[in-house]
Amino acid sequence: MDAIPLDQVSKIANAGGISARVILDAFDRWLSHRVAEARGAGMDLAFHDREFDIAPGRDPALVGWSHVLLAPGAKPPPGQDWTVYRLQNQGLTHSAGVGVLNQDALRTALEALGYGAYLGDPPASAASGA
Repeated sequence: MDAIPLDQVSKIANAGGISARVILDAFDRWLSHRVAEARGAGMDLAFHDREFDIAPGRDPALVGWSHVLLAPGAKPPPGQDWTVYRLQNQGLTHSAGVGVLNQDALRTALEALGYGAYLGDPPASAASGA
């Protein structure tokens, strides 16, 4: 079996011997915080691996990832191997019909739901007081 070239070895591989459990627990806490941050801001999340940074007292103490918040549907900056979590409704951001009310479709949908809705001029029976 051929050896894996060093440039293909994951950045997670570490010479310090940090256990996989410690790394995964730290990643779980870090990612949970970043997802909450992105959702709270109405943004998507992009992140990538980086060198480990250990700071006692920080939660998590071990960080090995960098992130950016993106406008919904936006591309991450070039130059890194980004993982992107699309946390916002992507269909609304790129739909050509955003902001356009299709009154006929709305009327049909509301009438089908039993609301007897009308848009525009009221029916003749309502105008005459009947």
